[in-house]
Amino acid sequence: MLDIRLRSPDILAMHETSKCYAMRKARGDFDRFLRGGGIDIGCGSDPLKVEQGTVRAWDRADGDAQLMPDVTDGQFDFVYSSHCLEHMRDVPVALGNWNRILKPGGILYFVVPDYLLYEKLTWPSRFNRDHKHSFSFVITRQQVQRPNHWHINEDIQPLLARLGLEIVRIIVEDYGFNYNAGLFDQTVQDSLAQLCFVARKK
Repeated sequence: MLDIRLRSPDILAMHETSKCYAMRKARGDFDRFLRGGGIDIGCGSDPLKVEQGTVRAWDRADGDAQLMPDVTDGQFDFVYSSHCLEHMRDVPVALGNWNRILKPGGILYFVVPDYLLYEKLTWPSRFNRDHKHSFSFVITRQQVQRPNHWHINEDIQPLLARLGLEIVRIIVEDYGFNYNAGLFDQTVQDSLAQLCFVARKK
């Protein structure tokens, strides 16, 4: 039986950050990007753990993740966020504030679900009714005819450039994903279905 029910965001605590720890360690991300004093925006019950530095956990009780109120400009060596941006009301405003609290030369590291792998090219989301935006390397905004869809080359890269961020890496993370498995949420297990962005503040 295919599981295509919509679930509440509170049920969807998939611990994607913990699932990615070994992969990021092997890739050298903790040496290159996630070091020093950082913040994990939208961490929920799965905050980022780093090997060289500290991480401030930020979730709903701390305030609006889009506006980051009362957080000082230029404070952090890195800003990390996993599966939070798709829940924000306004993507440019959120990324602008996440960039605002970064030090010059700091790293913005964020992860979002992939529209093809996670959303299965269907909107609203099959698996999380709180998703307000979708993101894709291959499907353009013109193709889906929605202003809340973000194509990596046409929309996200120019936005990051306008914010003064230099792209270091953008990759599809599909480890463990079975492309022939059908219409169910593979992330409830160990599979990844996401896009990972790394950018440096100029």
